[in-house]
Amino acid sequence: MKNAFSVVAICVLIAFASSEADTKELYASGAPVSKVRSEIPVDWLKHVKDDLLAFWDQPSAYGDPIGNFPTYRCDEGKVLDINDKCPAFSRLGEGDEWITKALHKDYVRMKSRQIFAYGVAFHMTGNPKYLVLAKMGVEYLRTHALKPSGRSVVSYWEGEIRHPGPPQPQRTSQDLAYGLQGLAFYYYLTRDETILPDILRIKDHIMGHYYSGEWDSMRWVQKSALGRPSEEERKELVSLLDQVNAYMLLLAPILPEPFSKQWKRDLTKLCRIMMEQFYSAEHNLFWGVIAPKTERKIGGRHTDFGHSIKAFWMIYMVGKLTGDSEMMEFASTNGSRLLATAFHEESGSWASSPKPDGSKDLNKEWWIYAELDQTAASFSLDDPTFYDKYLVKTYPWWIEHMVDHTNGGVWHKINYVDLKHQYPKVHLWKNGYHSFEHALIGYITDRIRNKKPVTLYYTLPEGERSGLQPYYYSGQEYSRKDVRCGETVLIEGRHPIGFGSPCITRVEFRAP
Repeated sequence: MKNAFSVVAICVLIAFASSEADTKELYASGAPVSKVRSEIPVDWLKHVKDDLLAFWDQPSAYGDPIGNFPTYRCDEGKVLDINDKCPAFSRLGEGDEWITKALHKDYVRMKSRQIFAYGVAFHMTGNPKYLVLAKMGVEYLRTHALKPSGRSVVSYWEGEIRHPGPPQPQRTSQDLAYGLQGLAFYYYLTRDETILPDILRIKDHIMGHYYSGEWDSMRWVQKSALGRPSEEERKELVSLLDQVNAYMLLLAPILPEPFSKQWKRDLTKLCRIMMEQFYSAEHNLFWGVIAPKTERKIGGRHTDFGHSIKAFWMIYMVGKLTGDSEMMEFASTNGSRLLATAFHEESGSWASSPKPDGSKDLNKEWWIYAELDQTAASFSLDDPTFYDKYLVKTYPWWIEHMVDHTNGGVWHKINYVDLKHQYPKVHLWKNGYHSFEHALIGYITDRIRNKKPVTLYYTLPEGERSGLQPYYYSGQEYSRKDVRCGETVLIEGRHPIGFGSPCITRVEFRAP
Protein backbone atom coordinates (compact mmCIF):
# COMPACT_ATOMS: atom_id res chain seq x y z
CA MET A 1 0.00 0.00 0.00
CA LYS A 2 1.30 3.49 -0.84
CA ASN A 3 -1.42 5.49 0.90
CA ALA A 4 0.15 5.35 4.35
CA PHE A 5 0.04 8.42 6.59
CA SER A 6 3.30 10.06 7.65
CA VAL A 7 3.65 12.19 10.78
CA VAL A 8 4.46 15.84 10.17
CA ALA A 9 3.71 19.11 11.94
CA ILE A 10 2.08 21.51 9.50
CA CYS A 11 -1.50 22.75 9.58
CA VAL A 12 -3.60 23.01 6.43
CA LEU A 13 -6.74 25.09 6.41
CA ILE A 14 -9.43 23.86 4.04
CA ALA A 15 -12.53 25.89 3.38
CA PHE A 16 -15.68 24.77 1.67
CA ALA A 17 -18.56 26.88 0.39
CA SER A 18 -22.20 25.88 0.40
CA SER A 19 -25.56 27.38 -0.35
CA GLU A 20 -28.41 27.79 2.06
CA ALA A 21 -31.43 25.52 1.90
CA ASP A 22 -34.77 27.26 1.56
CA THR A 23 -37.38 25.72 3.84
CA LYS A 24 -40.43 27.24 5.50
CA GLU A 25 -42.79 26.02 8.16
CA LEU A 26 -46.43 26.44 9.04
CA TYR A 27 -48.55 25.04 11.84
CA ALA A 28 -51.86 23.23 11.68
CA SER A 29 -53.83 21.88 14.63
CA GLY A 30 -50.84 22.53 16.88
CA ALA A 31 -48.66 20.11 14.91
CA PRO A 32 -45.52 21.25 13.04
CA VAL A 33 -45.94 20.81 9.31
CA SER A 34 -43.23 21.49 6.73
CA LYS A 35 -44.07 23.56 3.64
CA VAL A 36 -41.49 22.95 0.92
CA ARG A 37 -40.90 23.54 -2.73
CA SER A 38 -41.19 20.73 -5.24
CA GLU A 39 -37.44 20.59 -5.91
CA ILE A 40 -34.82 19.23 -3.51
CA PRO A 41 -35.59 20.83 -0.13
CA VAL A 42 -32.30 20.01 1.61
CA ASP A 43 -28.71 20.89 0.78
CA TRP A 44 -27.07 17.77 2.22
CA LEU A 45 -23.50 19.07 2.02
CA LYS A 46 -24.54 22.14 3.96
CA HIS A 47 -26.28 19.90 6.50
CA VAL A 48 -23.09 17.88 7.02
CA LYS A 49 -20.83 20.91 7.31
CA ASP A 50 -23.04 23.28 9.25
CA ASP A 51 -25.26 20.99 11.33
CA LEU A 52 -23.43 17.71 11.93
CA LEU A 53 -19.78 18.71 11.92
CA ALA A 54 -20.53 21.67 14.17
CA PHE A 55 -20.84 19.04 16.91
CA TRP A 56 -18.51 16.28 15.73
CA ASP A 57 -15.58 18.38 14.49
CA GLN A 58 -14.32 19.64 17.83
CA PRO A 59 -11.39 18.45 19.97
CA SER A 60 -13.68 17.05 22.68
CA ALA A 61 -14.95 14.53 20.15
CA TYR A 62 -11.51 13.36 19.03
CA GLY A 63 -10.63 11.50 22.23
CA ASP A 64 -7.44 11.17 24.25
CA PRO A 65 -5.41 9.89 22.57
CA ILE A 66 -6.94 10.96 19.27
CA GLY A 67 -8.97 8.03 17.98
CA ASN A 68 -10.14 6.95 21.43
CA PHE A 69 -13.50 8.57 20.80
CA PRO A 70 -15.53 9.11 23.99
CA THR A 71 -18.75 7.18 24.55
CA TYR A 72 -20.47 10.02 26.45
CA ARG A 73 -20.54 13.72 25.62
CA CYS A 74 -22.69 16.56 26.89
CA ASP A 75 -25.13 18.36 24.62
CA GLU A 76 -22.78 21.31 24.11
CA GLY A 77 -19.97 18.91 23.21
CA LYS A 78 -17.67 18.42 26.20
CA VAL A 79 -16.81 14.94 27.45
CA LEU A 80 -18.98 13.77 30.34
CA ASP A 81 -17.47 14.00 33.84
CA ILE A 82 -19.41 11.36 35.79
CA ASN A 83 -18.48 13.09 39.06
CA ASP A 84 -19.89 16.42 37.88
CA LYS A 85 -22.61 15.60 35.38
CA CYS A 86 -23.79 18.18 32.87
CA PRO A 87 -27.57 18.78 32.54
CA ALA A 88 -27.98 16.28 29.69
CA PHE A 89 -27.06 13.49 32.12
CA SER A 90 -28.02 14.94 35.52
CA ARG A 91 -31.66 15.26 34.47
CA LEU A 92 -31.92 11.54 33.67
CA GLY A 93 -34.16 9.78 36.15
CA GLU A 94 -36.36 6.79 36.74
CA GLY A 95 -36.67 4.71 33.59
CA ASP A 96 -33.31 5.89 32.25
CA GLU A 97 -31.21 3.25 33.99
CA TRP A 98 -30.22 1.79 30.62
CA ILE A 99 -28.00 4.89 30.35
CA THR A 100 -27.15 5.75 33.95
CA LYS A 101 -26.06 2.23 34.93
CA ALA A 102 -23.62 2.07 32.03
CA LEU A 103 -21.74 5.34 32.56
CA HIS A 104 -18.66 3.48 33.82
CA LYS A 105 -18.33 1.60 30.51
CA ASP A 106 -16.60 2.81 27.37
CA TYR A 107 -18.09 1.09 24.33
CA VAL A 108 -16.22 -0.13 21.26
CA ARG A 109 -19.35 0.02 19.10
CA MET A 110 -19.57 3.79 19.64
CA LYS A 111 -15.94 4.32 18.63
CA SER A 112 -16.59 2.22 15.55
CA ARG A 113 -19.66 4.26 14.68
CA GLN A 114 -17.67 7.47 15.01
CA ILE A 115 -15.11 6.12 12.54
CA PHE A 116 -18.05 5.67 10.17
CA ALA A 117 -19.20 9.26 10.80
CA TYR A 118 -15.80 10.76 10.02
CA GLY A 119 -15.54 8.47 7.02
CA VAL A 120 -18.80 9.88 5.64
CA ALA A 121 -17.62 13.44 6.34
CA PHE A 122 -14.51 12.76 4.25
CA HIS A 123 -16.51 10.89 1.59
CA MET A 124 -18.79 13.88 1.02
CA THR A 125 -16.43 16.84 1.52
CA GLY A 126 -13.00 15.54 0.52
CA ASN A 127 -11.47 17.17 3.62
CA PRO A 128 -8.48 14.99 4.59
CA LYS A 129 -8.89 15.91 8.25
CA TYR A 130 -11.86 13.55 8.55
CA LEU A 131 -9.98 10.73 6.82
CA VAL A 132 -7.18 11.15 9.36
CA LEU A 133 -9.67 11.04 12.25
CA ALA A 134 -11.25 7.89 10.82
CA LYS A 135 -7.82 6.28 10.45
CA MET A 136 -6.89 7.17 14.04
CA GLY A 137 -10.08 5.50 15.22
CA VAL A 138 -9.32 2.40 13.15
CA GLU A 139 -5.82 2.17 14.57
CA TYR A 140 -7.09 2.60 18.14
CA LEU A 141 -9.58 -0.25 17.73
CA ARG A 142 -7.07 -2.53 16.02
CA THR A 143 -4.54 -1.89 18.79
CA HIS A 144 -6.82 -2.11 21.81
CA ALA A 145 -10.03 -3.98 20.91
CA LEU A 146 -8.69 -6.65 18.55
CA LYS A 147 -6.06 -9.18 19.52
CA PRO A 148 -3.59 -9.71 16.66
CA SER A 149 -4.60 -13.34 16.19
CA GLY A 150 -8.01 -13.12 17.88
CA ARG A 151 -11.33 -13.59 16.20
CA SER A 152 -13.51 -11.49 18.47
CA VAL A 153 -13.81 -7.82 19.43
CA VAL A 154 -13.94 -6.38 22.93
CA SER A 155 -17.40 -4.91 23.64
CA TYR A 156 -16.36 -2.32 26.23
CA TRP A 157 -13.79 -1.28 28.80
CA GLU A 158 -15.01 -0.90 32.36
CA GLY A 159 -14.01 1.51 35.14
CA GLU A 160 -10.81 3.46 35.64
CA ILE A 161 -8.68 0.35 35.15
CA ARG A 162 -10.40 -0.18 31.79
CA HIS A 163 -11.01 -3.87 32.27
CA PRO A 164 -12.15 -5.34 28.92
CA GLY A 165 -15.49 -7.10 28.88
CA PRO A 166 -17.56 -9.09 28.82
CA PRO A 167 -16.05 -12.59 28.55
CA GLN A 168 -15.95 -13.61 24.91
CA PRO A 169 -18.93 -16.06 24.98
CA GLN A 170 -21.15 -13.29 26.44
CA ARG A 171 -20.44 -10.74 23.72
CA THR A 172 -23.49 -10.17 21.57
CA SER A 173 -23.52 -10.83 17.84
CA GLN A 174 -24.84 -7.28 17.41
CA ASP A 175 -21.88 -5.71 19.23
CA LEU A 176 -19.47 -7.74 17.12
CA ALA A 177 -21.19 -6.50 13.96
CA TYR A 178 -20.88 -2.87 15.01
CA GLY A 179 -17.30 -3.45 16.09
CA LEU A 180 -16.62 -4.11 12.39
CA GLN A 181 -18.60 -1.14 11.06
CA GLY A 182 -15.83 1.46 11.24
CA LEU A 183 -13.20 -0.87 9.77
CA ALA A 184 -15.57 -1.82 6.95
CA PHE A 185 -16.31 1.77 5.97
CA TYR A 186 -12.62 2.67 6.11
CA TYR A 187 -11.83 -0.25 3.81
CA TYR A 188 -14.60 0.90 1.44
CA LEU A 189 -12.94 4.35 1.26
CA THR A 190 -9.33 3.21 1.01
CA ARG A 191 -9.12 -0.46 -0.10
CA ASP A 192 -6.46 -0.68 2.61
CA GLU A 193 -5.48 -4.32 2.29
CA THR A 194 -3.78 -4.35 5.69
CA ILE A 195 -7.11 -4.27 7.54
CA LEU A 196 -8.94 -6.77 5.32
CA PRO A 197 -7.63 -9.84 7.22
CA ASP A 198 -9.11 -8.45 10.46
CA ILE A 199 -12.50 -7.95 8.80
CA LEU A 200 -12.54 -11.42 7.24
CA ARG A 201 -11.36 -13.12 10.43
CA ILE A 202 -13.98 -11.49 12.66
CA LYS A 203 -16.79 -12.07 10.15
CA ASP A 204 -15.87 -15.76 10.03
CA HIS A 205 -15.90 -15.86 13.84
CA ILE A 206 -19.38 -14.34 13.97
CA MET A 207 -20.85 -16.68 11.38
CA GLY A 208 -19.02 -19.71 12.75
CA HIS A 209 -19.81 -19.23 16.45
CA TYR A 210 -23.18 -17.46 16.45
CA TYR A 211 -25.04 -19.22 13.66
CA SER A 212 -27.07 -22.15 15.02
CA GLY A 213 -27.85 -24.99 12.63
CA GLU A 214 -30.49 -26.20 15.07
CA TRP A 215 -32.34 -22.89 14.82
CA ASP A 216 -31.21 -22.01 11.29
CA SER A 217 -30.66 -18.56 12.75
CA MET A 218 -28.15 -16.46 14.64
CA ARG A 219 -27.66 -16.53 18.40
CA TRP A 220 -27.65 -13.39 20.50
CA VAL A 221 -24.83 -14.71 22.72
CA GLN A 222 -22.91 -17.96 22.88
CA LYS A 223 -23.31 -18.24 26.64
CA SER A 224 -25.51 -16.31 29.05
CA ALA A 225 -24.15 -14.17 31.84
CA LEU A 226 -24.92 -15.23 35.40
CA GLY A 227 -28.50 -14.38 36.27
CA ARG A 228 -29.61 -14.20 32.64
CA PRO A 229 -30.09 -17.81 31.58
CA SER A 230 -32.55 -17.02 28.80
CA GLU A 231 -30.07 -14.98 26.73
CA GLU A 232 -28.60 -17.95 24.88
CA GLU A 233 -32.10 -19.17 24.03
CA ARG A 234 -33.13 -15.83 22.54
CA LYS A 235 -33.38 -15.05 18.85
CA GLU A 236 -32.89 -11.34 18.17
CA LEU A 237 -33.73 -9.77 14.83
CA VAL A 238 -30.66 -7.53 15.15
CA SER A 239 -28.40 -10.59 15.40
CA LEU A 240 -29.09 -11.03 11.68
CA LEU A 241 -30.09 -7.55 10.57
CA ASP A 242 -27.03 -5.77 11.89
CA GLN A 243 -24.64 -8.20 10.21
CA VAL A 244 -26.21 -7.05 6.96
CA ASN A 245 -26.29 -3.31 7.49
CA ALA A 246 -23.17 -2.77 9.61
CA TYR A 247 -20.64 -4.21 7.17
CA MET A 248 -21.72 -7.07 4.87
CA LEU A 249 -23.90 -5.24 2.34
CA LEU A 250 -21.28 -2.51 1.90
CA LEU A 251 -18.34 -4.84 1.39
CA ALA A 252 -19.84 -7.81 -0.46
CA PRO A 253 -19.72 -6.11 -3.91
CA ILE A 254 -16.11 -4.92 -3.55
CA LEU A 255 -14.32 -7.82 -1.83
CA PRO A 256 -11.91 -9.94 -3.85
CA GLU A 257 -13.02 -13.45 -4.75
CA PRO A 258 -13.86 -15.93 -3.37
CA PHE A 259 -15.08 -13.71 -0.53
CA SER A 260 -17.50 -11.62 -2.57
CA LYS A 261 -19.51 -14.66 -3.71
CA GLN A 262 -19.49 -16.18 -0.23
CA TRP A 263 -20.67 -12.95 1.41
CA LYS A 264 -23.47 -12.58 -1.14
CA ARG A 265 -24.63 -16.12 -0.34
CA ASP A 266 -24.51 -15.32 3.38
CA LEU A 267 -26.46 -12.09 2.84
CA THR A 268 -29.19 -13.97 1.01
CA LYS A 269 -29.35 -16.55 3.78
CA LEU A 270 -29.61 -13.94 6.54
CA CYS A 271 -32.39 -12.13 4.69
CA ARG A 272 -34.29 -15.37 4.07
CA ILE A 273 -34.17 -16.19 7.77
CA MET A 274 -35.57 -12.75 8.63
CA MET A 275 -38.38 -13.21 6.11
CA GLU A 276 -39.27 -16.74 7.18
CA GLN A 277 -38.83 -16.59 10.96
CA PHE A 278 -39.33 -12.97 12.05
CA TYR A 279 -41.85 -11.47 9.63
CA SER A 280 -45.51 -11.20 10.71
CA ALA A 281 -47.80 -10.99 7.68
CA GLU A 282 -50.70 -10.15 9.99
CA HIS A 283 -49.04 -6.98 11.30
CA ASN A 284 -46.61 -6.32 8.42
CA LEU A 285 -43.84 -6.01 10.99
CA PHE A 286 -40.79 -7.99 12.00
CA TRP A 287 -40.77 -9.35 15.54
CA GLY A 288 -37.77 -7.97 17.39
CA VAL A 289 -37.34 -11.00 19.64
CA ILE A 290 -38.31 -14.66 19.45
CA ALA A 291 -37.65 -16.42 22.74
CA PRO A 292 -39.17 -18.94 25.15
CA LYS A 293 -41.85 -17.37 27.34
CA THR A 294 -41.82 -14.24 25.17
CA GLU A 295 -45.14 -13.33 23.63
CA ARG A 296 -44.95 -11.90 20.15
CA LYS A 297 -46.96 -8.73 20.49
CA ILE A 298 -47.07 -5.11 19.43
CA GLY A 299 -45.06 -3.08 21.90
CA GLY A 300 -42.46 -5.81 22.45
CA ARG A 301 -38.71 -5.28 22.36
CA HIS A 302 -37.54 -3.99 18.96
CA THR A 303 -40.96 -4.48 17.35
CA ASP A 304 -41.21 -0.98 15.92
CA PHE A 305 -41.21 0.89 12.63
CA GLY A 306 -37.43 1.35 12.74
CA HIS A 307 -36.27 -2.26 12.93
CA SER A 308 -39.02 -3.38 10.56
CA ILE A 309 -38.36 -0.80 7.86
CA LYS A 310 -34.61 -1.41 8.12
CA ALA A 311 -35.27 -5.13 7.58
CA PHE A 312 -37.35 -4.35 4.48
CA TRP A 313 -34.67 -1.94 3.25
CA MET A 314 -31.82 -4.41 3.71
CA ILE A 315 -33.77 -7.24 2.06
CA TYR A 316 -34.55 -4.93 -0.86
CA MET A 317 -30.92 -3.85 -1.28
CA VAL A 318 -29.60 -7.41 -0.99
CA GLY A 319 -32.17 -8.48 -3.58
CA LYS A 320 -30.88 -5.78 -5.91
CA LEU A 321 -27.28 -6.79 -5.30
CA THR A 322 -27.87 -10.50 -5.92
CA GLY A 323 -30.58 -10.23 -8.58
CA ASP A 324 -33.17 -11.92 -6.35
CA SER A 325 -36.47 -10.56 -7.69
CA GLU A 326 -38.53 -12.43 -5.08
CA MET A 327 -36.75 -10.67 -2.23
CA MET A 328 -37.06 -7.31 -3.96
CA GLU A 329 -40.80 -7.80 -4.52
CA PHE A 330 -41.38 -8.89 -0.92
CA ALA A 331 -39.47 -5.90 0.46
CA SER A 332 -40.81 -3.24 -1.89
CA THR A 333 -44.45 -4.33 -1.57
CA ASN A 334 -44.51 -4.71 2.19
CA GLY A 335 -42.01 -1.94 2.87
CA SER A 336 -44.22 0.45 0.90
CA ARG A 337 -47.18 -0.55 3.07
CA LEU A 338 -45.17 0.09 6.22
CA LEU A 339 -44.05 3.53 5.02
CA ALA A 340 -47.69 4.44 4.46
CA THR A 341 -48.55 3.23 7.97
CA ALA A 342 -45.67 5.09 9.61
CA PHE A 343 -46.27 8.41 7.83
CA HIS A 344 -48.19 11.06 9.77
CA GLU A 345 -49.87 13.21 7.17
CA GLU A 346 -50.85 16.08 9.45
CA SER A 347 -47.28 16.86 10.50
CA GLY A 348 -45.49 15.57 7.42
CA SER A 349 -43.25 13.39 9.59
CA TRP A 350 -42.71 9.79 10.65
CA ALA A 351 -44.12 7.97 13.65
CA SER A 352 -41.80 5.67 15.61
CA SER A 353 -43.85 2.58 16.39
CA PRO A 354 -47.31 1.07 16.58
CA LYS A 355 -49.07 0.90 19.92
CA PRO A 356 -51.08 -2.06 21.25
CA ASP A 357 -54.28 0.01 21.09
CA GLY A 358 -53.88 0.54 17.34
CA SER A 359 -52.60 4.11 17.53
CA LYS A 360 -49.08 5.26 16.66
CA ASP A 361 -46.28 6.69 18.78
CA LEU A 362 -45.72 10.08 17.16
CA ASN A 363 -42.60 10.89 19.17
CA LYS A 364 -39.51 10.97 16.95
CA GLU A 365 -36.44 8.82 17.61
CA TRP A 366 -33.55 9.93 15.43
CA TRP A 367 -32.51 6.49 14.17
CA ILE A 368 -36.05 5.32 13.37
CA TYR A 369 -36.78 8.55 11.51
CA ALA A 370 -33.51 8.16 9.57
CA GLU A 371 -34.23 4.54 8.58
CA LEU A 372 -37.70 5.45 7.30
CA ASP A 373 -36.24 8.31 5.24
CA GLN A 374 -33.48 6.09 3.88
CA THR A 375 -35.87 3.36 2.79
CA ALA A 376 -38.20 5.85 1.10
CA ALA A 377 -35.18 7.41 -0.61
CA SER A 378 -33.99 4.02 -1.87
CA PHE A 379 -37.46 3.13 -3.18
CA SER A 380 -37.68 6.54 -4.85
CA LEU A 381 -34.94 5.59 -7.31
CA ASP A 382 -37.37 3.11 -8.85
CA ASP A 383 -40.55 5.05 -8.11
CA PRO A 384 -40.21 8.85 -7.66
CA THR A 385 -43.64 9.07 -6.02
CA PHE A 386 -41.99 8.01 -2.73
CA TYR A 387 -40.12 11.29 -2.82
CA ASP A 388 -43.23 13.29 -3.65
CA LYS A 389 -45.41 11.59 -1.02
CA TYR A 390 -42.96 11.56 1.86
CA LEU A 391 -39.49 13.03 1.54
CA VAL A 392 -40.43 16.55 0.45
CA LYS A 393 -42.04 16.79 3.89
CA THR A 394 -40.02 14.47 6.14
CA TYR A 395 -36.60 15.84 5.13
CA PRO A 396 -37.32 19.46 6.10
CA TRP A 397 -38.99 18.27 9.33
CA TRP A 398 -35.71 16.57 10.22
CA ILE A 399 -33.63 19.65 9.46
CA GLU A 400 -35.97 21.96 11.34
CA HIS A 401 -36.66 19.89 14.45
CA MET A 402 -34.21 16.99 14.84
CA VAL A 403 -31.09 19.17 14.52
CA ASP A 404 -29.71 21.07 17.53
CA HIS A 405 -29.35 24.47 15.89
CA THR A 406 -27.38 25.85 18.84
CA ASN A 407 -24.56 23.33 19.27
CA GLY A 408 -24.94 21.12 16.21
CA GLY A 409 -25.66 17.43 15.99
CA VAL A 410 -28.99 15.63 16.13
CA TRP A 411 -31.27 15.06 19.11
CA HIS A 412 -32.02 11.54 20.29
CA LYS A 413 -35.76 12.04 20.69
CA ILE A 414 -38.24 14.81 20.02
CA ASN A 415 -41.49 14.62 21.96
CA TYR A 416 -44.61 15.31 19.97
CA VAL A 417 -46.27 17.91 19.88
CA ASP A 418 -44.29 20.19 22.22
CA LEU A 419 -41.00 19.48 20.33
CA LYS A 420 -38.98 19.15 23.54
CA HIS A 421 -35.91 16.95 23.24
CA GLN A 422 -35.18 13.96 25.45
CA TYR A 423 -31.96 12.07 26.35
CA PRO A 424 -28.35 13.16 25.75
CA LYS A 425 -27.10 13.53 22.18
CA VAL A 426 -24.22 11.08 22.72
CA HIS A 427 -24.37 7.95 24.85
CA LEU A 428 -23.88 4.18 24.77
CA TRP A 429 -26.27 3.74 21.81
CA LYS A 430 -26.13 7.14 20.10
CA ASN A 431 -23.25 8.48 18.09
CA GLY A 432 -22.79 10.03 14.65
CA TYR A 433 -23.55 6.91 12.60
CA HIS A 434 -27.26 7.28 11.79
CA SER A 435 -27.23 11.03 11.19
CA PHE A 436 -24.22 10.90 8.86
CA GLU A 437 -25.57 7.88 6.97
CA HIS A 438 -28.90 9.73 6.62
CA ALA A 439 -27.09 12.69 5.04
CA LEU A 440 -25.03 10.48 2.72
CA ILE A 441 -28.05 8.58 1.45
CA GLY A 442 -30.08 11.75 1.09
CA TYR A 443 -27.30 13.28 -1.00
CA ILE A 444 -26.70 10.23 -3.23
CA THR A 445 -30.33 9.38 -3.91
CA ASP A 446 -31.40 12.99 -4.48
CA ARG A 447 -28.64 13.44 -7.04
CA ILE A 448 -29.26 10.14 -8.83
CA ARG A 449 -33.02 10.64 -8.94
CA ASN A 450 -32.60 14.13 -10.35
CA LYS A 451 -30.02 13.02 -12.95
CA LYS A 452 -27.30 15.14 -11.37
CA PRO A 453 -23.69 14.05 -10.78
CA VAL A 454 -22.77 12.48 -7.44
CA THR A 455 -19.31 13.62 -6.33
CA LEU A 456 -17.61 11.53 -3.64
CA TYR A 457 -14.06 11.21 -2.36
CA TYR A 458 -11.89 8.15 -1.75
CA THR A 459 -8.22 7.52 -1.16
CA LEU A 460 -6.95 4.57 -3.14
CA PRO A 461 -3.68 2.67 -3.49
CA GLU A 462 -1.48 3.76 -6.38
CA GLY A 463 -2.65 2.07 -9.55
CA GLU A 464 -5.94 0.91 -8.05
CA ARG A 465 -8.48 0.83 -10.89
CA SER A 466 -11.22 -1.38 -9.49
CA GLY A 467 -14.78 -0.23 -9.91
CA LEU A 468 -16.23 2.06 -7.29
CA GLN A 469 -19.82 2.55 -6.20
CA PRO A 470 -21.64 5.30 -4.29
CA TYR A 471 -22.28 3.48 -0.99
CA TYR A 472 -25.07 0.89 -1.46
CA TYR A 473 -26.14 2.27 -4.85
CA SER A 474 -25.37 1.82 -8.52
CA GLY A 475 -23.82 4.69 -10.37
CA GLN A 476 -21.90 4.97 -13.60
CA GLU A 477 -18.40 6.25 -12.91
CA TYR A 478 -18.02 9.31 -15.13
CA SER A 479 -14.70 10.75 -14.00
CA ARG A 480 -11.91 10.00 -11.53
CA LYS A 481 -9.18 12.46 -10.61
CA ASP A 482 -6.51 12.58 -7.90
CA VAL A 483 -6.59 15.82 -5.92
CA ARG A 484 -4.74 17.20 -2.90
CA CYS A 485 -1.83 14.76 -3.03
CA GLY A 486 0.59 14.97 -0.12
CA GLU A 487 -1.19 17.68 1.83
CA THR A 488 -0.83 17.76 5.59
CA VAL A 489 -3.37 18.33 8.30
CA LEU A 490 -3.12 19.04 12.01
CA ILE A 491 -5.54 17.40 14.44
CA GLU A 492 -5.83 19.57 17.53
CA GLY A 493 -6.45 17.74 20.77
CA ARG A 494 -4.74 17.49 24.11
CA HIS A 495 -1.69 16.31 22.16
CA PRO A 496 -1.89 17.83 18.67
CA ILE A 497 -0.60 15.58 15.90
CA GLY A 498 0.08 16.35 12.26
CA PHE A 499 -0.31 13.89 9.41
CA GLY A 500 0.55 13.78 5.76
CA SER A 501 -2.46 12.68 3.74
CA PRO A 502 -2.29 10.40 0.69
CA CYS A 503 -3.72 11.35 -2.69
CA ILE A 504 -7.43 11.94 -2.48
CA THR A 505 -9.44 10.66 -5.41
CA ARG A 506 -12.49 12.64 -6.48
CA VAL A 507 -15.00 10.47 -8.31
CA GLU A 508 -18.05 11.68 -10.20
CA PHE A 509 -20.89 9.24 -10.71
CA ARG A 510 -23.86 9.62 -13.03
CA ALA A 511 -27.24 7.90 -12.83
CA PRO A 512 -26.96 4.35 -14.22
